[in-house]
Order: sequence, then C-alpha cells, then structure tokens
Amino acid sequence: MKNKDFFTLNPEQVNLKNEGVAKLRAINEKEDLSIVEYELKTFVCEGEYLEGLKKMLQTYLTYLQDAKTELPAFWVSGFYGSGKSHLVKMASYLWNDFDFGDGKTARSIKPLPQEIQDLLVEIDRKQKIQGRLSIAGTLRDFPSKDIRYSFIQLLLNTLELPSQYHHFKSLLSGKNLKEARP
Repeated sequence: MKNKDFFTLNPEQVNLKNEGVAKLRAINEKEDLSIVEYELKTFVCEGEYLEGLKKMLQTYLTYLQDAKTELPAFWVSGFYGSGKSHLVKMASYLWNDFDFGDGKTARSIKPLPQEIQDLLVEIDRKQKIQGRLSIAGTLRDFPSKDIRYSFIQLLLNTLELPSQYHHFKSLLSGKNLKEARP
C-alpha cells in the first residue's frame, strides 16, 4: 500500500485550487466561487477544526440565549500555517449557508457532523426571528488609515448598503433605508 492510498482524494490527481492558502475576501469573480466550492468540499470537519467550529457556534448561541448585552468576539490563534484562516473562512460560509447561485449552498456541498448541523439549524432559526446576526469579511477589502472606517465599510457592505460612508450618509439623509436595500 502506498501513502496516496490513504487519502480520500488522490494527491496525484487533485491540484490545490487555492494553492494551499485560504483567504477570506470578497467574492468578485467566477474563479473565486470555484475556489470556495473546492475549499468547502475538501474541508475536514474533524479534530481541532470540529472543536473550534463547535465552540464558536455554541458560545454564540449561549450568549444570545442568555440575553446578555454583549457577545464575545472570537480569537483564533495558532502557529503559521495551522489553518486559522481556513477555519474562519469555512465557519463564515457555513454559518451563512453561502448561496452559489446555481442551487448549491455551502451546507449542501459539505456533509457535516450532526452536532454542527444542529447548531447551524438553531442559528438559522434565531436569524429568522432576530435578523442576520453575523458579518464576515476582511478589513483588507476596505483599506483605510482609520480601522474604524474600514470596519464601518465592511458592516455597510454586509448589509448591502453603499460601503463608502459618504455615499451611505447621503442615502440616509435622502430617503428611507428600507427603500434603499435591494
């Protein structure tokens, strides 16, 4: 038996679409969609990835359920190349059940352990009642010398509002925000 026989995907037949580097970024092109789909299909939701994802989802639901005024942020730490970015990226796509526009969604592409599926279903239920409860992205997509400005751009973009603050401000003064959202 050879080493390649131990892998689900034969490493001689499969190339890494993302060149082994997971980047959380805005999806702008069709190639970006194929990279996200590839990463979801090859995501191994076991071991520390499973525990990290479970901890994020459970902590979020616990704090939300206890009606605390502040939800804790998540800090994912580890050595260089340990998969921190990959975990965060997969968590964001699975959390929001990213829609690829062709009938496929993140959760339909990736079979997940039942405990993770149950937590995601509960988050979906909460989002139907309370509205969308998360944003994901990178401040690198909204560069500014002021990190607060970058963050507000990320937030506005996630809410499908103009990400440039001055555009948003003029929209806010000009008409009702409910009319502005697509």
